[in-house]
Amino acid sequence: MGRDHTIYALEPGFVRFFKSKHGSKERKYVGLVLSRGEKLPRDEAALGRSRHFGFVQLPQPTTASWPQI
Repeated sequence: MGRDHTIYALEPGFVRFFKSKHGSKERKYVGLVLSRGEKLPRDEAALGRSRHFGFVQLPQPTTASWPQI
């Protein structure tokens, strides 16, 4: 969230608004999902966590590229 309360995403995705109980009150949240049909909040026990930390997929080295000792 920006200093002027603008909401922006650092990754491409789909915006989802949802409500969740927090104590005796119901709070409103906004989130970003990676696939179009995904709903928030996620059932992490059944679906697992969906997080993207900006990792880069590097090619796996072959045994020929390993240094010989």
